[in-house]
Amino acid sequence: MKDFNNKVALITGAGSGIGRALALQLAEEGCNLALVDWNNETLEETKSLLSSKNISVSTHNFDLRDKDRINELPDKIIELHNNIDIVFNNAGLSVVGTVDEVDEDDWNFGMDILLNSVIQMSTVFLPHLRKRPVSAIVNTSSIFGLFSVPKQSIYNVGKFGVKAFTESLALEMEMAESPVEVYCVFPGHIGTNIYHASKFKSFEADDAGAAIFGANASTIEEAADQFKNNAPSSPEYAAKVIIKNIKKKNKRILIGADAHFYDLMSRLFPKHFLKIIWVWPFFRNLFTRNK
Repeated sequence: MKDFNNKVALITGAGSGIGRALALQLAEEGCNLALVDWNNETLEETKSLLSSKNISVSTHNFDLRDKDRINELPDKIIELHNNIDIVFNNAGLSVVGTVDEVDEDDWNFGMDILLNSVIQMSTVFLPHLRKRPVSAIVNTSSIFGLFSVPKQSIYNVGKFGVKAFTESLALEMEMAESPVEVYCVFPGHIGTNIYHASKFKSFEADDAGAAIFGANASTIEEAADQFKNNAPSSPEYAAKVIIKNIKKKNKRILIGADAHFYDLMSRLFPKHFLKIIWVWPFFRNLFTRNK
């Protein structure tokens, strides 16, 4: 997909972070937008930022765990925008805790948002996307969909699942010579509010789950602020990389030097990777922040 002008894109997690940045940059290219987020206040903030653009914008405020609302969404989008060309499954959060600390409710909560909503959104929109001359599904995994770390088992399983589902769907679309292009995105450390939005089952000073991002905090709030403010890549940079790679039809999209580093190291040194992942925070300051 080389041109977004007059296309219609749906973006989940559009109230902040990469979702908002995608909305703003796609609007610059003349793309009409259907924005989804559970937080109505931030969702409306995103909409207000688009008020000067000559595009149509609709907002859809609901929790992605609501399967009925997802099933109803395609008809609503078609009614409001006449068609749908691109679905960005971007929303996400984390449940931080050891395997012993998280329970069945935590797993259901995390999987419904991280993985099940991605599968359902892709599935319900696929028949409509197939009718377009060219269309796309863009699913956001993570560097944690490439390797695992302590206290992130739910997030790891969800993001590994997004990777597996998306790669399988991509192969099916290619074999069927479908007009639907399927992309999987692997962001590295991006300065978003995901840490603020995460559920914590426990937290310790210098927590291992935060250390990989260079955070050295004594409280959850401090770690969340460090995660966002000290990130090597901004949401705006992430959105630029995603859009650029869609135009180039690069189906596997890594964002940030850290994502490329971890991806390479996990392939070259799988047996020693758990030691290598702690090296990156010491080198991150050598790289200019991607804005």
